[in-house]
Amino acid sequence: MSDLTAVSDGLDAVAALRRLEHYCRAAGIVGFLMDDEGLVLGVVDPSGDARPPSGPLDGACPLCALLGKEEAEAELRGQLYGAYQAERFGGKYIHMCGHSLLFWVAPIMADGALRAAFVGGPVMVVDSAEILADLRASGRLPPGREEEARALLEGLPTISPRRSTSLAELLADLAAVSGGAMPARLEAARQREEQQSRISERIQELKGDREPKTASYPIEKERELLNAISRGSKAESQRLLNEILGHIFFSSGQNPAVIRARALELVVLLSRAALDGGADIERIFDLDFTYLNQIQKIRSVDDIAHWLSRVMVRFTDLVFNLQDVKHADVMMKALRHINSRFAEAITLDEVADAVSLSPTYFSKIWNEEMKCRFTAYLNKVRIDRGKVLLRTTDTPLVEIAGILGYEDQSYFTKVFKKLVGQSPGRFRESAGRIPGRDLRNEEIHGDY
Repeated sequence: MSDLTAVSDGLDAVAALRRLEHYCRAAGIVGFLMDDEGLVLGVVDPSGDARPPSGPLDGACPLCALLGKEEAEAELRGQLYGAYQAERFGGKYIHMCGHSLLFWVAPIMADGALRAAFVGGPVMVVDSAEILADLRASGRLPPGREEEARALLEGLPTISPRRSTSLAELLADLAAVSGGAMPARLEAARQREEQQSRISERIQELKGDREPKTASYPIEKERELLNAISRGSKAESQRLLNEILGHIFFSSGQNPAVIRARALELVVLLSRAALDGGADIERIFDLDFTYLNQIQKIRSVDDIAHWLSRVMVRFTDLVFNLQDVKHADVMMKALRHINSRFAEAITLDEVADAVSLSPTYFSKIWNEEMKCRFTAYLNKVRIDRGKVLLRTTDTPLVEIAGILGYEDQSYFTKVFKKLVGQSPGRFRESAGRIPGRDLRNEEIHGDY
């Protein structure tokens, strides 16, 4: 741990990792600490020994890392997304990676914002043979890597769901203690002093310029603030908020009642800007209700300014850099549903119901995240499975079509040729070799 130092926003990484060491040693599992941008700060093995990360993907699901850099990066982004979801789910978030390995995430919060997160896992809650069978069937396991994957899985602990829930609860308690450390309170005090200084500077500027246009409410600054929130820009949002508060304080004569009313208006505007940026609507509405209750108890003008700054940071955090994984848990469940039932007459409406969303909203999420039509993805899953059957079995084409969920062989052949570039029969004859064409990185287009 000697190479680890304190990081920004008042988090003492050394102290946090020391707590995580005790946790991992007692639980017999791997854990790691990541900052609020997804950077792994330290990894702790089951014996309780902490070390700096060996690389940017250290801490990702080891099976995802085995399958490729993109999967490992996606899993780390999913862990960060889980940290933000954890506050909504009682301080913890339990999820499975795309290969059924279990993780749990606990956010380290300070002054109303995410500073870092503890992550526990991976562990297995399903049999390793089932995981390997899914990998083989999907064709995603690199050639010659099955034994490596098997050894990796055999090295992971297998625990019951009940135990994983208890471990998640304990890690959440540990994160809560880490978030209440003195350095975080000192950082909050520093931020408060800096904000008061900026607001005072703006008030002095307004006092020196009596032009009505300058002293009137800066509606253009408000629009800029809302735009910055929707883009997740913290620094710009804070600067603009301070300017607006300077105008409000100056024009109100420091009247707490007037300032409180204007602050309420800003909360509503900030929440709408966060929604425009892609924040979760239910989480925003929950926060709106909480904040509307909180502000009624604030009496000091300075306290209102500091409180509003924290509100702005929280809304910005819900947008900032999770755009590509903002629906990660929904999409993971949807893709798992499709991969397990691709042979059935599956529809987008059915998958939407499986993830508890309306078909219209799920369709919007699907198009944003997958960049292809639902039928195009379903056909790709089926054809990828079909290529495995063609390479490894002598099953007749008409039977393969039925196994894949196609009602007749002719349509199966049409879709296969569209996606692969040759007929199923020719593909089988060539043992899956397609001269001059690399299908691994092709995008999915069209209605097939």
